[in-house]
Amino acid sequence: MDANLKNILDELPDKPPRSRLEPYREFIEELRSRGRTYRDIAEILAEKCAVQVTGSGVHDYVRTRSRAKAGHLEVSQSKPTKLPVSIPVASDSVAATSSSGEVQRRIAALKARNTEVRPRGFEYDPDEPLRLKRSDGEH
Repeated sequence: MDANLKNILDELPDKPPRSRLEPYREFIEELRSRGRTYRDIAEILAEKCAVQVTGSGVHDYVRTRSRAKAGHLEVSQSKPTKLPVSIPVASDSVAATSSSGEVQRRIAALKARNTEVRPRGFEYDPDEPLRLKRSDGEH
C-alpha cells in the first residue's frame, strides 16, 4: 500500500461500536455459556443494566458476533471428523422387499378402482347468466 494512504488510515480514529450491546459483550457471552436464553438475557439487561432490548435483538447481536469470529478462524484449526459408516442389515433389505410388494399391490388397487365421472354441482355456459339449481330439479 502507498505510504501516503497508510498515513491517512493511521490518522483516522476508530469507529465506535454500532450496537448498544457491545459494552456487554463478555457479560452476554458468559450468560449464554451458563445456559441463559436470549429472552432471559434481555430481561437481565433491562433489570440490572437499564438496557432495553428484546430477546431477538440479543440473538441477532450474538449471531452477528459469532459470524465475525468464524470469519477470523483459520482453516487449519478445524480437523475433519470421520463419520461412522452404516452397514445395511439383512432385515432392512427384507423389509424393503416386502414393502415394495405392498406398494405394488396398492398401485394395482388404485388403477383398478372405479373412475366414474360424477356430475358437477353447476354447469357454466358463457352465453347464459349464472343460475342456481334447486334441489327438486327445477331451474
